[in-house]
Amino acid sequence: MIGKYIWVNLIFLLIGYVIGSINISILLSRKKGDDIRNHGSGNAGTTNALRNYGHKFAILVFLFDLFKSYIPIMILFLLKLYLSNTNFFKFVYPIIIGLGVLIGHIFPIFFKFKGGKGVATFFGIIFAFNILLFITFLIIYLSLLLITKIVSISSVLSTTTTSLLSLINIFYIDVFGFVQINTAWPVHGIMIVFCAILIMFMHVPNYIKLANKEENKLKFLQ
Repeated sequence: MIGKYIWVNLIFLLIGYVIGSINISILLSRKKGDDIRNHGSGNAGTTNALRNYGHKFAILVFLFDLFKSYIPIMILFLLKLYLSNTNFFKFVYPIIIGLGVLIGHIFPIFFKFKGGKGVATFFGIIFAFNILLFITFLIIYLSLLLITKIVSISSVLSTTTTSLLSLINIFYIDVFGFVQINTAWPVHGIMIVFCAILIMFMHVPNYIKLANKEENKLKFLQ
């Protein structure tokens, strides 16, 4: 029984990793004859995209990174809901594919394992997990951003707080009223906590900059 849980979910973790390794920020910057990782923080994520290529580019990157985790998770939720009587989907934890996407986004196999920090992808995971938690996450993130004007602080504190909230039983309810998570508490919450730990780890350079008072603030919020 334990073996079935492991190998079935490992398959979707790997599928998620491949999906996550598709980095639109790198692809679009290469289309411009450039590589976003050669600029600013060297990160292939939304914030660096905003600082180097502008709002339209950054919004496109953010939405792509959000939906590349959201859509696969929702598809897996639906497959589990309607095919839960089969031996294959019976043992699936849908958030596992989102975890794979996050790992792929941070360490993309197609781009020498150097990608983004995973915050936008985390947005997609929480959006798929629970709409109420997603709204909570959004409020915390935006509030911190308005107060501190620093993306790294807002990202780390909001993802950490949200991941801990995901362990609370109240958030294990229907998603949009028609797709049940249908899994044992708190498995999905533990996966989300692991996602937050990865994001915290990826922001280590930002902690150093903060300590040295060198961390940049978003100009349009100053």
